[in-house]
Amino acid sequence: MFLRRISARVSTFLLGERYILCRSFAMQRCVVRCVPEEEKMAISYKLGEGQRNLLRAKTETLGGALSRIVFNATKHLNKGKKKKKAKLEGANSESESNTITAQLTFNKVKVEDDIPNSEAWQEGAILEIGEHTYVVNVNPPMVKSVVLPTSIMASFPVFPRLDLDFASRQDSSYTWYRGDNSGPSTPPTANSGDSKRKSNEQDKQTNWLQASHDLIYTPVNSDIGSKLKFVCTPRCDGKEGVTMETVTSCQVEAGPGLCPFENRHLYTKKRTDKGCFRVVSYNILADVYAKTELSLTVLYPYCPPYALELDYRRQLLLKELVGYNADLLVLQETGKSLFNDALVPALDLSGMEGVFMGKGQQSEGEAIFYSKDKFRLLSQEDMTIGECLSSHPSCHDLQTWLSHSPAVLNKVTSGSTVLQVVLLESLEDPSRRLCVANTHLYWHPRAPHIRLIQMATCLKYLENIVNSNSTQDTSISLLLCGDLNSPPTSGLYELLTTRAVPASHMDWFPAEPQTTDDGKLELQEGVDLSHPFNLTSACGLPDYTNYVGGFQGTLDYIMIDTCQLAVNQTIPMPTHEEVTTNTALPSIVFPSDHIAIIADVEWKKS
Repeated sequence: MFLRRISARVSTFLLGERYILCRSFAMQRCVVRCVPEEEKMAISYKLGEGQRNLLRAKTETLGGALSRIVFNATKHLNKGKKKKKAKLEGANSESESNTITAQLTFNKVKVEDDIPNSEAWQEGAILEIGEHTYVVNVNPPMVKSVVLPTSIMASFPVFPRLDLDFASRQDSSYTWYRGDNSGPSTPPTANSGDSKRKSNEQDKQTNWLQASHDLIYTPVNSDIGSKLKFVCTPRCDGKEGVTMETVTSCQVEAGPGLCPFENRHLYTKKRTDKGCFRVVSYNILADVYAKTELSLTVLYPYCPPYALELDYRRQLLLKELVGYNADLLVLQETGKSLFNDALVPALDLSGMEGVFMGKGQQSEGEAIFYSKDKFRLLSQEDMTIGECLSSHPSCHDLQTWLSHSPAVLNKVTSGSTVLQVVLLESLEDPSRRLCVANTHLYWHPRAPHIRLIQMATCLKYLENIVNSNSTQDTSISLLLCGDLNSPPTSGLYELLTTRAVPASHMDWFPAEPQTTDDGKLELQEGVDLSHPFNLTSACGLPDYTNYVGGFQGTLDYIMIDTCQLAVNQTIPMPTHEEVTTNTALPSIVFPSDHIAIIADVEWKKS
């Protein structure tokens, strides 16, 4: 049905606890949301000055829904009666309520009351409630919610967390406004969908100056001190839904200026060519570790407390990660809430999809994002290293050897360290597959033997994954990334790059070995370890990837299988001057105590 717009007046109504904008039409709309996977359907329409929202079972008859609509309409009419005329007005309202009826028609034919709701409410049907008439729109494009950051800085992009229903992000339109309180005020087009009532009244008095039509907006210096307003009109396949707008709860603040990662962005402006993909491995410092008393007073006393807050670091992280134009982002110490609330929405806008693996009850874990233009996810093969050592057949010999050192066996099997594994298929050449592994090994400086056992477990598991997924027509290449907490002089690095480490290696017997409660050495003897992969460090051996007040060293690696992969280029690390300008990491311009390592990797020609 064609709806003729008769007025440019903008009305505001509430839908599911969110303020939505819509224009007045000759006939108002009744919006129905009905999807197969949900048992109930939502019916929303405007009556008087308020929005009425009903949640009804699909199997309920239309008569039941209409009865509830009549009840609500009667309640609305009676609500305005004055108490001192309660008896007289009560009699009048009773008479009045008897005259209220509700019916649904389709093609000018009344829909029978015994029809189930799921069949009765059809696109283009007409709902009549007393003198009010509505056209039914079923599953129109809709903004379910939009959330803006609680901290915004100039020169750092704002990524709206936008949840659309029955709408295309590409087809929808967006507008950003900057609040201007300097001149005469003109009312905004509608109330804020995100502000409280008091703040909302202030927003009404704000002049809104158009700033951008892009989904992502990067505030400029002239925005400092102003709030931002975001407006979205959802669209899909020629259909247009009601517009939603929201105002930030904070004002734009000044940023820290140029960050060293922006110099690295000069090398990553272009996306990789065909046959090549960019890999970033990065320990991004979990919020749970950044805000402890130990971090504030011992680990990072040189870093201003505000720069350790997640609201601040999040803005730096998002700008840094998006600017790398990566095809694979392999992240450690990723907070679960950061993953869901910030990384997924922001990186989705850059064409990336992400998967997360937590560490038991901990609030952080590992995350892998991949470019949807480069790869297709075939499977996730995540595992907990302790569980794998205890139960996976490939680790039987290793477990048997460790049975003579129960303290070490218990330390490994009871730990929360995980190996995140995804199997990806190249969209350019489906015969090429990539096994991407991500881990963050045990941290203790006196436990190189624990890390050796953890890595040996990982390699045995990965060998099984690669072999079981290889076919005559497909080849699988291994990409192993992570914070391995091991320097290039360690037995672990030797194991990775030379394919073996002997039982006599000194890492089995560290200079300050750990002992059991009865004073015995945790580990009585070493063991020969080996694996079949030809691995090399794609980023070489930088001077350091972790730089804090009490330690500087290389702990992070991107290991590639040289049988099928080669390094195209390595993105330069920040200069030592950049790293130490603010003493150490993290700082006001470095969001983590680690530095991202980045390499462009290419498939070798068959």
